[in-house]
Amino acid sequence: MSQNNSHRPIPSATSGAVDPRFEAMWPTDYLEPFMMRADPLADRIMDLLYAEGRADAAKAAAQGQTDPPPATYRPRRVLQFLTYLINQMAIPDPELEHPFPGSDYTLSPEVREALRTYLREGQKLPPWADMDLITEAQQLFSDNPIVAYVLLAAISLPVLYTCGRGGIQVLALTQQLVDKVRRRVIETGTLIINAMQKDAFTKLPDEGTSDMKNPLPIGVEGILRVRMLHAATRTVIYEFWQDGVRDRAKDPSSVRKYQGVAADKMWSADWGKPIHQQYMAGTLMTFSYITIYGLAQLGVDTNDRQKKAYMHYWNVFGYITGIEEEMLLKLDFPLTQKAVYENGKPVHAASGEEMYQAGKVLYTQMMELNRSRDAASIAAGRALTKGVIDYCTDVLTRRLAIGKVFNMSYVPRILMTTMLSDDDRELLGVKSTLFEKLTIPLWLAAFWIRGLFAKAAGKPANLIANLLLKLMQQDIAEVYVELQKKGGVRYPGIPMEFQQKWGLVKN
Repeated sequence: MSQNNSHRPIPSATSGAVDPRFEAMWPTDYLEPFMMRADPLADRIMDLLYAEGRADAAKAAAQGQTDPPPATYRPRRVLQFLTYLINQMAIPDPELEHPFPGSDYTLSPEVREALRTYLREGQKLPPWADMDLITEAQQLFSDNPIVAYVLLAAISLPVLYTCGRGGIQVLALTQQLVDKVRRRVIETGTLIINAMQKDAFTKLPDEGTSDMKNPLPIGVEGILRVRMLHAATRTVIYEFWQDGVRDRAKDPSSVRKYQGVAADKMWSADWGKPIHQQYMAGTLMTFSYITIYGLAQLGVDTNDRQKKAYMHYWNVFGYITGIEEEMLLKLDFPLTQKAVYENGKPVHAASGEEMYQAGKVLYTQMMELNRSRDAASIAAGRALTKGVIDYCTDVLTRRLAIGKVFNMSYVPRILMTTMLSDDDRELLGVKSTLFEKLTIPLWLAAFWIRGLFAKAAGKPANLIANLLLKLMQQDIAEVYVELQKKGGVRYPGIPMEFQQKWGLVKN
């Protein structure tokens, strides 16, 4: 991003000038190499598993096997691991001889040790983590339940659907466009809620609530599971694609298909690696910077200390998810771009606004660099956005009596119209009807109400959020009931501290 463009409107979700000091931190030539950088700690496990599959494929070929074709063995170990992560909602325990239910497969010593290393190192917090700031961020979340699912569905997920260059393609290849939207929204919201519990990064689970011999802190296990999901997905897509390129060079008839797409056509070298560091860092901003922005849109003011705490919390979260510390230090210490300590304690000298601005510029750069520009990516982004709208509409229609007579699709569309920029809405195909255009000013005015009403009844945003959370709580439970049919799935539920705070149970 060149300095002479620093005052143009930001095309994605927000608008206004950016501070040249922070703009200089994220030039294009700095960010683009991160497209080829992924997550060595988690990828090590998947690389070993894929190597096992290649060895099995070579053995089958040497034996003259043709049914199934030897190439089908290549991704099977990674896919087996990925299936466990998805269906069991857990991480395979390296201390079990047979970690996969219904299978006598045993992890090799190399894979087992790589998994142990991952779990041991992955749960460590960065040395610059400030527990006081983390606690304050969790308090901000607890005080504003609108963040839990409403902002997630209305802005945090949709803005990511504007990203091509491999971003939307990963979702398409993993069949996230239509049939898995419900689970994607619920699982992402559940991950955030569990990581926002008090002491989530340090407290071990209660006895009997974890199947692991060496359990992880209550908010860390879910993050590390998602980190492994990313690694497994990255490995399957990238290696399958490279195998396809090699197979076509040898024998075009031997090229396999993945989700109906020829292996050598499913990815592009121009996209870097799937779920690369640049994309992960930009995604992190949709949960930190964009959340603060979204709260402001709905009349929830955050002071400088709250901005600082919330940005810091998500930087620590990003560290656990495997985002490189180099980028996180720029976000957490934007004035020095390196950690500063005094008597062994990190000194976060930047203001909350400065951290917010640093995140805003990174978000803007990531969105501009990865914005969908081809017809296929735009169509995929629109399909996914429609899936979110349809899911929210379905929940409201099924759960509310008024939903039987009122078109509930107005609600998610009004929310998205309130949150997203004109450019984003056009790209995602979110159309505003005349009714919505007339309603939105009244909607925003309600959220900005101050004085006696707000003091007597609380923030309008949270009143609406509590209603929607009660509806979502029923839907979340149904999703986990479906998952429990597979066996071995634990339903974490919404932590009791939030259920009581948000009025989801009687105190």
